[in-house]
Order: sequence, then C-alpha cells, then structure tokens
Amino acid sequence: MRASLASIAAVAISFPLAACGPTDEPTPVTPTEAEEKGEELAPALVDAIQAKQPVFVMDHVAPEFVDEGGLDYFGVRSLVEAYAFRDEEVGARLESVSIQPAADGAQAVAARVSFALGQRLAEGAALPPSATTYSLDLVFERRGARWQAVRGRYRRE
Repeated sequence: MRASLASIAAVAISFPLAACGPTDEPTPVTPTEAEEKGEELAPALVDAIQAKQPVFVMDHVAPEFVDEGGLDYFGVRSLVEAYAFRDEEVGARLESVSIQPAADGAQAVAARVSFALGQRLAEGAALPPSATTYSLDLVFERRGARWQAVRGRYRRE
C-alpha cells in the first residue's frame, strides 16, 4: 500500500499550484477552469482523488510518465482507479507545495501530501494515526492546455 499511496500523492500534487486544503464536499474544477487558473490545479487534483474522479487526475499524467522506481503511466492509472473504485473514503491533503522553473519551460514541484483511508483530511486538523505523509519531487511539462507529470520521485516521511 505504501507505493500505492505515494503514487497517488505524486499524481495529486504534480502540478504548479498554491496549497490549500480540501473542502468537506470536494467538487473539482473542470480541467479547462483549472488550467486557466494554474494555482488552483493542485488543490483540485487532491479534491479529485477524494471525490474519486480518476479521469481528471489521469488527464494530468503524461503517457510517458515514469517515476524513479519504474512506475509508469499505466501503473499510476491502475492505482488511481483502484482507489477511485473503493467503497471506503480516501482522504488526501496537500500540506505544502513549492514550484520552481526547470529546463525547457518545465516546472519542478516539491510537495508534501498526506493520505488516510476511511476518512477525509480537513485542513488544519490533526492527522489520524493511520495517515501517511509523502515528500514528492516531480517534473511537469506543459502539454497543450494542461500541465502533465513526466517523471518524479517520492519518499515516505
């Protein structure tokens, strides 16, 4: 499960945005709205995970995505769908995000994302003992109207 949550975390914050916590009833913005307001995309992706909307998440992962451990696009897709189709809730919270320009117009994103199964994670609330937090370093490239994750690495805190 460690790799699974980390992979979802990588997808969730893999975009240049300001941090903000999820709402009680997340309603992710449409890709068009999120792309026009890039600072809202990361929170929208976290909300999409909690709202079990895998298509919105996967629209922001490049087909050639590979993380340092070898997880590719199809592996990420399988993990995202596995959590989307679970009966229990998936809680996710973007703890922090930092965005830096990278080569050729790409974006380097460093973030911390917390996850917990069976409950939502409210902004500012203490994490339950079952929660796990991951540090992520990801690279995103602009592909048409959206940013897509192309590579990354993660570590469990």
